[in-house]
Amino acid sequence: MRYLSYVNKDAFLHKLDPRTKFVFFLLMALLISICSTGWALLFLFVFFLGLWIKGKILKEMVFLAKQLKILIIFLILLWLIIGLFSPPQVEGPIFWQGKVFNIDICFDWYDIYKGVISALRLYLMVASFFTVLVSTNFSEIILGLTKWHFPYSLSYGIGLVFQIIPIVITELNAIMEAESSRGLEIEKCSWATKIKNYLIFAVPLFFRVLNKGHSISLGMHFYKLNFGVKRTSYKTIKATKNDLWFSLCTFFVIAATIAIHVLFFIPLV
Repeated sequence: MRYLSYVNKDAFLHKLDPRTKFVFFLLMALLISICSTGWALLFLFVFFLGLWIKGKILKEMVFLAKQLKILIIFLILLWLIIGLFSPPQVEGPIFWQGKVFNIDICFDWYDIYKGVISALRLYLMVASFFTVLVSTNFSEIILGLTKWHFPYSLSYGIGLVFQIIPIVITELNAIMEAESSRGLEIEKCSWATKIKNYLIFAVPLFFRVLNKGHSISLGMHFYKLNFGVKRTSYKTIKATKNDLWFSLCTFFVIAATIAIHVLFFIPLV
């Protein structure tokens, strides 16, 4: 498995209505964006872990974590460095405090807390998207949105986003393999070198993505894609009892997460 895309499996998540999963992603994205308390995010992570095991996509989510590990490490170290030059902001253990070259340095638990929370929020935000992506076919997303009477052009555009992201990841992997064959070290190097190398990949990736976008546009033009034509589908989608139970479970988790966030709120300052 080189990148994450739709994986056809006989699993709970794959059998859900694509509209249910689409709403789930929107609600989770909103919840994670406003939730910044450690216990609440940990509770949400446990829920996602159970969902991935039940949906048979735990392997894909572990792979996603490995792909994001450089960015996760960077976020944690960034908050640690920023926190070293800031006075204690929340009561709690202070591991070391003093002066270095006449500069006040303070290393406390809150520096670690902010880094871990930021990294966890990032991973959960990305993972919520990929939970839908690996369990939902591109055409199912479009079909589900059109069933909601969304304009076909808008439905196609949203569905195309779910299709393009795996393509972008594929292009990034191709660039990394090409650079590795030229002697550029990617894996066995320091985190700072990895960040610099990923910045090097950004330029060719940008142009290759533009080229892919141009190819998709040409394909739509040559095949005379007409958004005004009424379309039918051989496949039908229908919400079932599983969608109802999943929705109820999701709303319960959202309510519980918000409650934990309020009860154990620690501001990220």
